[in-house]
Order: sequence, then C-alpha cells, then structure tokens
Amino acid sequence: MKPFRFEQPARSGPVTGSGSNSHTSGSPSGSPSGSGLQPLGTLPTTRPLGQFGGSASRRRSWLPTIVVGLALVASLVVLLVSGALNLLPFARSSTTSPQSTGAGAASAVVGHVFFLSSGQVNVSTSQGIADQVQVDLSKVPPPAPGKAYYAWLRSDDSVESQSILLGKLTLSNGTAHLLYKGDQQHTNLLAIASRFLVTEEDAAFTPTVPSLDRSTWRYQAAIPDIPDPQDSEHHYSLLDHLRHLLALDPTLQKLGLPGGLDIWLFRNGQKILEWAGAARDDWNHGSTDLMHRQFIRILDYLDGIEFLGNDVPAGSPVLVDPHIGRVGLLQFDANQQPPGYLHHIGIHLEGVVQSPGSTREQAELAQQINEALNKVQALYQQIRQEAIQLVHMSGNQLRQPAALALLDTLVKQAQDAFVGQFDPQTGELQDGVTQIHYAIERLATLNVTPLNNSSSPASH
Repeated sequence: MKPFRFEQPARSGPVTGSGSNSHTSGSPSGSPSGSGLQPLGTLPTTRPLGQFGGSASRRRSWLPTIVVGLALVASLVVLLVSGALNLLPFARSSTTSPQSTGAGAASAVVGHVFFLSSGQVNVSTSQGIADQVQVDLSKVPPPAPGKAYYAWLRSDDSVESQSILLGKLTLSNGTAHLLYKGDQQHTNLLAIASRFLVTEEDAAFTPTVPSLDRSTWRYQAAIPDIPDPQDSEHHYSLLDHLRHLLALDPTLQKLGLPGGLDIWLFRNGQKILEWAGAARDDWNHGSTDLMHRQFIRILDYLDGIEFLGNDVPAGSPVLVDPHIGRVGLLQFDANQQPPGYLHHIGIHLEGVVQSPGSTREQAELAQQINEALNKVQALYQQIRQEAIQLVHMSGNQLRQPAALALLDTLVKQAQDAFVGQFDPQTGELQDGVTQIHYAIERLATLNVTPLNNSSSPASH
C-alpha cells in the first residue's frame, strides 16, 4: 500500500534568549513538497467531523478553557469522554446508500450496529475499547405470536462461529434500540467478532446460541473481510484495517503495546496535555527543574525515543516508559519503523477507503478524520518547536515573561490538539484527538439488512 505523504517536522535549532545554549541536530530542516497527510482520493468537501447527510449540527453551549492544572485536565477529559458521542452524529437513516455490493440495497438497510467503548481501559490489555455494542433498527415488523427477536454478535468463522447474545429486542412502533454493555472483563468485541444476526425464536426461553434452523434468521450484518487486491504487500481487508485502528495492531503488539493505534494516539495526546499543564503549574512555583522534565516527556511522546536525542540537551534521561516511548506521534522518515501514530493511522484510513465492501459513509468519515489529523499534526509540530526552545533554556531564562508567554502558547496548542478547537460559528469543538478517537470508532459501523426469508411480515 502506498504510504501517505507527511510533512517532515523541521529540525532547526531553538530560538532562545541571549546566553542560551545553541542546539543543532544535524538533521535536515524543512519539509518535502506538500503538507500534512495526503488527501484521500477525490472525495468532495465534507461536513464537520462525523456528520453525514441530513445529520443536524449538535451545539455545545460551553467555551473551552485553558487547562493549567492536573485536576482541571482530568475533569475536562472525563467531561469529553462522557459527552463526545454527541459531537459525532452518525446517519441512522434506512435510506443510507452503500458504496459496494454486499452491504445490501439502499432501501433494504433497516439500521446499524455500532461498537462503543466503556473507557474502562488498561494499558496492559486492549480491554475497555470497543467493548460495548449499540443496535438501532427501524421498520421491523412484530414477531409472530409467542416469538421474540434476539440479537447476536458473531465471530468471523461462518462454519464454527462463536456467538454472543446481545439481548432480546423490544419493538416500539417498528423500532428497536439495544445497548449491550459488555462483559465483566470489558473484552474488546471487535477483536473477536465482525458479524451481527437477529433471530426470531421462542419468547419464553432465552436461547444460548442462535437457532440452527436458518429459516428463523431475520436480519444480518458483517464487516467485509475481503482482501484488497490493490494491497499487494499485506492484502488487508476492511476488517483488518478497522482492527488495526481499534483492536490490535501487529506493529504495536511486537513492541508490547496492546490495543489499536487509535487508543495510543488518545492516551499519548492526553499525557502531552497533562505534562503541558503541569509545566505551567511548575512555572507558578518557580520549579524550573521540574519544567525541564516535563518538556523532555512531551518531546519523547512527540518524537519517539529514537529521535528524542536530536531535540533535547545531551545526556538528558528518558523519563517515560521505554516501551510506550518507542512510538512517537510524529513522522520524521518515510521508512521510519515504527511509524508515527498520526502517519500510521493515515495509512489505515486510506486502506478503509479502498477496501472492498467499504461504504460511502465510511469513505466520507475517513476523509473527515484525515482532514482532522492534518490539523492535529500541524499543532503537534508547533508544540514540538516550542518545547525544543523551552527545554534548552536555563533556569533563569525560564523564569522570564517571554518564557511564560511561550509556555502558555504551548499549553493552549496542546489543549486544541487533544480537546479540539472551539468554532464560534457552530458552537462546537472540532478537529481534536478526542473527536478523532470517537470518529474512528464510528468507522466500525455495520449496516443491517433483512435476510430473504424476512423481507416482509408475511414471511413470519
């Protein structure tokens, strides 16, 4: 798969006040032609992140504030995590038009299945990510007397499939909504399942597995697992790309980093914001040694350990977990291994668009995410340049108003990169890592269609 172009971060030395230590990395400065991640195909200009078709804009009534303390950082993150889904409306109309065959005719789509995350995450596992499922169906006829609809999540293997009972569907005017909150272990469901099924069975006895009588199968959905013929190297499918983003990425797994690329972008962006706020708090207390340590941590997560030495004073220690610090957010070399998170996510977004079976909605959302990644990348490149200047300042220079102004700019940009930037025209936060996180989750959406034996109520 042809990699995305990226803007190589400049490696010019910092600009500090008189008496500061000079710093030359020895790496070329500037960037190749073009900027940011390569646009995805020739898709038209899209709406705000995560919006489709007639989805109405959902406004936020509050204005984001500069985060300068760890307590405020934590409370803001909790607020966004609990409300972020409201920022990412997804079309749930049955008139959705799929892009490829296999997803069903436009008039046949009766709803969607979404993977959600509880947030009960653990850095040593992929738990708490895509560990819940939301089912939204419409135009569903009532089941036969004495019967009920049961929703199932099923593994990839169509012969010896493992099934998880999501629950019994309750209809109201032909619509059904079900939230499966996952198991006690918060298992990543996308890592083990990719298909959805609704059966019509005895209402008095809850089944343990779907009926073996396929005439009772009413609705189905699946994430396509067709190898991409354009991907001559890996032959990844749409399911592969989604799992690399949300469940398990082989490159990260080799480094001992469980989970997909998305959660690590989210975690590391959150830590950069936390360390920026802590550095601002340290300035208030005159703790310049602690400030230097925060700047080194920020640069480690931006650069990755391999490139950190180019940006910090000689002899600076590694102050982050060396496993986590192996992968930076930014990309400095086209053949960089492991790739930076922003670049690596961009590769899989391109894969989502070109994979057989991907829908128009997924392609449109991938384009929106790609545009958001460009903006976030630009902010993190600016943060890196400011952190380089600050980490090379002496203690006395860091106490000066000029250093404080630069630090305040870094904190604001770290907030904008992670939380998103406030748009006064719409009253929304847009184009931050938080919004990207939930939009990537929305890529793993299944279109539900009726089976031939349930195309009309008479078939019951």
